[in-house]
Amino acid sequence: MNDTITEINKDTFWGLIREAKDACGQDMSAMVEYLKGRLVSMGAEQAQNFHDITQAYEDLAYKYGLWDAAEIISEYGCSDDGFIDFRAWLIAQGKEVYLAALADPDSLAEVEPYGDCSFEQMSYVGEYLSLIHISEPTRQEAI
Repeated sequence: MNDTITEINKDTFWGLIREAKDACGQDMSAMVEYLKGRLVSMGAEQAQNFHDITQAYEDLAYKYGLWDAAEIISEYGCSDDGFIDFRAWLIAQGKEVYLAALADPDSLAEVEPYGDCSFEQMSYVGEYLSLIHISEPTRQEAI
């Protein structure tokens, strides 16, 4: 684990994704736990930054050609919700794969599909942790 990342911005976001991908490979559950472990130590603001950046990159990937690619490589096609989960999966592949896919969706032919190219939990890692951090003082006050 690389503890040099202490705040999340668009550059460190991709560094953290790379760390998680290197540590967990294609194990999406392990990746979620890895990211949660790293983000919880950074606090609610950084977890929210991670969530906001994830959402921004998901929005940037809302492209017709990518939806077509998702339809082709997903085992069961790609609904509206499925396309959100596909874009989260795409982000989890790392900066290089993500940017290549935005530039040319056909570049995904070189990427090994796994998990039906769907990673719903990735969309909520930062939001979940920021809510836990925010609610923690409230829990303590209630005791």
